[in-house]
Amino acid sequence: MIEVINYDKIIASLEQKLPSLPQILEELVKKLSDPNSNLDNIEELVEVDQSITTQILQVSNKIEFTEPGEQRITTIHDALHKLGFENAKKIALNVSVLKLMRLSKSTVEFCCEDLWKHSLGVAIASSEISKLIDYDNPDQAYACGLMHDIGKVIKLKYCKKDFVKELASAKRKQIDLHDLENIRNLIRHDLAGAKMMQAWNMPDSLVMPVLWHHTEDRSLRTDVVSPEHHSLIDIVYFANFIVHKIGIGFSGHAITKTPSDKFLRFMGLTEESLGEFADQISQAFDEACPSLLILE
Repeated sequence: MIEVINYDKIIASLEQKLPSLPQILEELVKKLSDPNSNLDNIEELVEVDQSITTQILQVSNKIEFTEPGEQRITTIHDALHKLGFENAKKIALNVSVLKLMRLSKSTVEFCCEDLWKHSLGVAIASSEISKLIDYDNPDQAYACGLMHDIGKVIKLKYCKKDFVKELASAKRKQIDLHDLENIRNLIRHDLAGAKMMQAWNMPDSLVMPVLWHHTEDRSLRTDVVSPEHHSLIDIVYFANFIVHKIGIGFSGHAITKTPSDKFLRFMGLTEESLGEFADQISQAFDEACPSLLILE
């Protein structure tokens, strides 16, 4: 008889190990979904988080953002206006997520900073794919991409030993980690991540892409009814593939599964144009590096 995994019990057992989602992250996600948000809104949020304030000041004083002889920036107001709205909100969001991922200690086989770098790549790719398919909220897609693999942090925190064994097994057998989870009835990182997002009272627009980011076929996404949510899942699913293909960071998967021709056509791409688009994502990631990779 197949054992039924009690995800609610798993999440409840982690309440002390993984504290509630930082309030600023919850508010940032809301701001990223609000087309009327502005730099003043972001400033109000980051002022209450010392670690984010410190990181933004660090980045604003990087050589990429300063002129020769320019005085050092010492206030968060000046730093945010120096960086601009787009950079500021992404830095604040990434600092919050990186802090969350670092709650679990890295192992020889799995580094949380590498997972964050992979997640950052998926976030940037999700934003670029939004433009490709005319999805009207690239910031929302960015947030979904950044959070899509949070279930791996849950698994690492719940039982590091088991998770490390699973990584080794997937690598040895050269199969996708998600496939291994399904084949062996292991804790699924997509479902664990979605359960944690729900426990943190995150909106369905963020929960659904976390839950279904490995599922290409819309008919198999049993509890998704919103066309917008399907679009976000499509975006994150495709972004995850491209980032694995490019090789940004490491999320524990030993192989890269290729989307179907039907899905590529749905995205307006062919096998030939896919390579060009992957190069575009790689360039977008490189351009984001000066303001974001300093966070490591």
